[in-house]
Amino acid sequence: MPILWGVFFLSGASALIYQIIWIRLFGLVFGGTTISMSVVVASFMGGLALGSKVFGMYAERVSNRIRLYGFLELALAVLGLAVFYGIHYLSGLVYALPVGMSANSASGVFIRLVFSFLILMIPTMIMGGTLPILLRGVTAERKDIIRNTGYLYAFNTLGAMSGAFAAGFFLIRYLGVTGSNLTAVIINLVLGSVAVLVSGKFSSTPDSDSVSDHAAKSSTSSGDRGIRYIAALTVTGFVGLALEMVWIRLLLLRLNNTTYVYSIVITIILFGLGLGGLLLPRLVPSRHRNGRTFGLILGVLGISILLGFILYPTTTAYAFRSFSYYNTWIRLSVLTGVLFWLLGFLPVFLMGLSFPIGLGLYAREVRGLSRRVGVIYAFNTLGSLAGSLLSVFVLIPLLGIKGTLLLCSVAVMIPSAYFLLQGREQSRVTILTAVGVVYTVLFLASASMPIPGIMLSRLLEPGETITYVKEGASSTVWISEKGSLRRIWIDNLWVSSTSREGTHSLLAHYPLLFHSAPKNVAGIAFGTGQTFGTCLLYPIENIDCVEIDPEVITACQGRFDIENYNILNNPRSRIIIDDGRFFLGGTKEKYDIITAEPLQPYTRGTVNLYSYEFYQACKRSLNPGGVVAQWLPVYNSGVKDSWSMIRTFAESFDHVLFFLNGGDGILLGSDTDIRMNPSVKLSEMALKDLDRIENGSTYALAGNYICSREKLLEVSRGYPIITDDRPTLEFTAPISHWNEDITGPLEMRRQFLNIMEPFEKIFVGDIDWELARKYRESRRLINEGYLSERSGDREKAYNTYLSAYQTNPSDIRAIKSLFVFLRQNNRFDLLPEELKVLLKTSTASPNQ
Repeated sequence: MPILWGVFFLSGASALIYQIIWIRLFGLVFGGTTISMSVVVASFMGGLALGSKVFGMYAERVSNRIRLYGFLELALAVLGLAVFYGIHYLSGLVYALPVGMSANSASGVFIRLVFSFLILMIPTMIMGGTLPILLRGVTAERKDIIRNTGYLYAFNTLGAMSGAFAAGFFLIRYLGVTGSNLTAVIINLVLGSVAVLVSGKFSSTPDSDSVSDHAAKSSTSSGDRGIRYIAALTVTGFVGLALEMVWIRLLLLRLNNTTYVYSIVITIILFGLGLGGLLLPRLVPSRHRNGRTFGLILGVLGISILLGFILYPTTTAYAFRSFSYYNTWIRLSVLTGVLFWLLGFLPVFLMGLSFPIGLGLYAREVRGLSRRVGVIYAFNTLGSLAGSLLSVFVLIPLLGIKGTLLLCSVAVMIPSAYFLLQGREQSRVTILTAVGVVYTVLFLASASMPIPGIMLSRLLEPGETITYVKEGASSTVWISEKGSLRRIWIDNLWVSSTSREGTHSLLAHYPLLFHSAPKNVAGIAFGTGQTFGTCLLYPIENIDCVEIDPEVITACQGRFDIENYNILNNPRSRIIIDDGRFFLGGTKEKYDIITAEPLQPYTRGTVNLYSYEFYQACKRSLNPGGVVAQWLPVYNSGVKDSWSMIRTFAESFDHVLFFLNGGDGILLGSDTDIRMNPSVKLSEMALKDLDRIENGSTYALAGNYICSREKLLEVSRGYPIITDDRPTLEFTAPISHWNEDITGPLEMRRQFLNIMEPFEKIFVGDIDWELARKYRESRRLINEGYLSERSGDREKAYNTYLSAYQTNPSDIRAIKSLFVFLRQNNRFDLLPEELKVLLKTSTASPNQ
């Protein structure tokens, strides 16, 4: 028997590895939207449910269930390879769909559900059939049903926990997607071989149809068994998946949306479920394994859901104070685990207790056991399917995070009350009353919790207020204001604002100025729309604005019209709600300009917009001579990650230029030589916009030039290229973001200054070389001054900033750098006299 516990443990590990890989691969085919991912999870759950029912019935007629189990594991190894390579060929079918069948349309959701279910149906059916087959194979007596159910469920779930942890932290990062899939295949081959070899020790006679039918009927006819257990475990399946979505959304109100957050949450959930099954025999003696105990566990589950929610704002505040030194990735990971442990561990532990008890009470008899286990496991899984879909598509958008959680707690309390009322003992009323009173108090307290507002307000600066909040299907989008500064947020991440740092607009100015006659533009990631709106300042014909989250577009309506030049109401613009990578891979349109400003690379799923395959999709969508502009977040990336992103881009295009605007890099790529003609006359509005972002002329833009493709490839030699199979950035970026929070960006800026190339080759036409060289030198000095300032050498920083201003008094950035430095050090007496006059006559800042 112990060897089978180990076999089922590893079976759970391989199943979770497959699930994580398949979700990742389908994300590349369907687009990385939450809707697409929910569809894949639903297909996975549907296959499990169907498999548990079908194989549960088939196992009744088999004499050696362990051998059958072994053959299924061997078959799963073959299918694991087939599905892995089959998903890649699916993209051709998906891209051939009519334009109207996007991931956000009902028809698009349906066709994706069909495609994913057809591909995953057979392997997930096998996965779903393993529990009823193996449980029947190791259970010979009625008294062992609940115990064996608990142990098998526990070992399989704890194995799944190990698979989720391994894939989320190590396998994909170090072995890649192909290597991780091959690991799961090897596990299946080993497990199948072991099960077949030991199957001779577990041979038994098949259940006769008559006896099985009689057992099945008797199991559903007595008062404390039957449909009530099916209904209860269907509810817990629904609640389990719905709560997983809610808990993750709660965590993302305070934590960065990294792949590690999901891995930690899934690991703890599976650990809690497995531990509940493992400890069941010790916590619930045989004489207490009845309907009332089952109902009591469900009642405590409902209470624990509310209790964790009520305490969440307090536990979060306390945890962040206790981990105030969480300046490393490991400490942040521990903080994440602690937060979720306090929020959701007790509910998932109680779910782990409830499932084997409910299943065992329903099954009862050994004969017909696999059939009944298959039935109830199927309904539990169907509940999970409904929970994953409804929570994303309906409940959270309609009721919000809090409303969905309250609904889940109510759903659990209904079967709890039913089971607690069974029997004639007076104590049943007392127990139900006690549970009901506690639950009612906690429910009222939960309903009054100002979530998400109380969590979001902790991210604000003094004097900043929240003016808009919308809890959408995939994220919480909100807007904050402080004076003239407005910021748009996705969960806890500030993604864009009305500040003058200018990178958003520069991602439009640069590619448009380096193209001779741009007409068609595509923009990836809307934000506040400033990048796309700036494109309208040039004589383009149309721009396709691609945004993955529809709530971002809704939030921007009427709130950033001045900053984005009212692009949402401009006839030259078209809003497309889709994954940018998926859109470019399937569109038949051709563009002169593609500009991409995805979220920070440490954000889960964003690696798909920094990969080699993404840039190949960009190239296929470009007209000859077209230009791609890519944002490089130097200010919050580590050295290795920055060079990996640069090398990936440089390897993708024949001609590349790199510019540095403060802490932001801008990469330009094309199939032809990229040059700018500064003598080309710009519109008055375009010049005003350049002045607004402290780059008042095309010469100022040229002053930010660092180097071209050849130098970038030379310096980045040895750094890994980011690919779909090796998406290392998604795993290293969160680590370097925290571990190199200050050192990484400073070192990168230092290295960039060391590789600056002569900039004459980026120009064409009539050039004012004296002005060009002034801007080139002032921008170099500004960067050197910044490095001196951050290194603590204030005297050198002042002299360098002053030199930048004296070299080019017309450089707004030089004036601001000097002004801000002296203000921070309270040394306005060192400000040049002409700037003191400017300060006195200005009503706001030297920018004017």
